[in-house]
Amino acid sequence: MTKFSFELKLKIVEQYLSGTSSTALAKRYGVKNSSNITTWVARYRKYGINGLKIRSPKYDYDGKFKIKVLNWRKENQASYPETALKFDISNAGTIAMWQRKFNKGGLQALFTRRGRSKHVTTNHNRQYEKNDLSELERLKMENRALRVENEYLKKLDALIQKRGHHKKNIKSSKD
Repeated sequence: MTKFSFELKLKIVEQYLSGTSSTALAKRYGVKNSSNITTWVARYRKYGINGLKIRSPKYDYDGKFKIKVLNWRKENQASYPETALKFDISNAGTIAMWQRKFNKGGLQALFTRRGRSKHVTTNHNRQYEKNDLSELERLKMENRALRVENEYLKKLDALIQKRGHHKKNIKSSKD
């Protein structure tokens, strides 16, 4: 269930844009975290009133899209809320959940489906659905994700070494 209606979000956003602070609005309307209000404002600025509309709770993203989102986030070193705004995902926690799944189960974890499996057909020569990935496509996407991760780790290692070298120079200059 959605806690705040579209009308209330729009009212709060309009008051914020007319100069009322997000903390004052949060207190007035019972919004626990004022960052929710700034998120609504950002969505309103980017997508207009459609950015505040309540979506169907059964909105489903395919594995390719999830990989695209996670790769963009890593390449741009963006936060979850920034990434959610960029890709029009209403809840930044969704992206965090995808990241946890990827960290725990790898690329394949992003393609698993929730709920019941599709009805089994008796045709042994079943044609794959268009949205199913071929093995080659899956491997290409996994390769790209691993390259991005490798590049990220190289940059992190270089930064750690640079900091270590910097500390070493500071110690030697004191001697």
